[in-house]
Amino acid sequence: MKAVLVIALTLFPLTTYANVDNKGTDQQLSELMKSTKEVVDPMPVKLKALLTDEITNNGPVKAIEMCRVKAPTMAKALSEKTGWSIKRVSIKNRNPEGKTDKWEEKTMTGFERQLAGNIDAVMEQGEIVTIKNKQYFRYAKGLKTTKECSMCHGKDENITTELKEKLKEIYPDDLAKGYDVNQVRGIISVIRPIN
Repeated sequence: MKAVLVIALTLFPLTTYANVDNKGTDQQLSELMKSTKEVVDPMPVKLKALLTDEITNNGPVKAIEMCRVKAPTMAKALSEKTGWSIKRVSIKNRNPEGKTDKWEEKTMTGFERQLAGNIDAVMEQGEIVTIKNKQYFRYAKGLKTTKECSMCHGKDENITTELKEKLKEIYPDDLAKGYDVNQVRGIISVIRPIN
């Protein structure tokens, strides 16, 4: 199997992109994909359940705080448990720490094209990459904007004044608005060392 080998991460400066043969086998990629998905797939489901519960019980303004704290906490806990880097990122990031690197941006743009052609597209990608002579598995899972997400990430005219004020207070440089339901809001990004 040929795949694009990407040599770039914002975490590892002074790297460049290159196209070379992927050293991983189909079986190795399949196993890495499966075991990574087992860790990552429950994360958006849990976060959506927490978000929905918070909106129902305490309103959307309180849900902003919950989402702001819980999502990074979940990603950090999974990162610590696995030894991988796991985070949510977006081209239009809300949190300054959630900005995509070049691999993530390219992957997210590909997911946007997939979703535009098929609302039920499975948005996931995994590749083996080499960074500073070490191999890593990079994985991305696309996150679709739901009705709950659109309360804070939707079009400006559909976000209440109270929510706008809270968002401006917490995220003065917010870029994560203007989405419709079923658009790619961001991705869960994983960088996993291969031993």
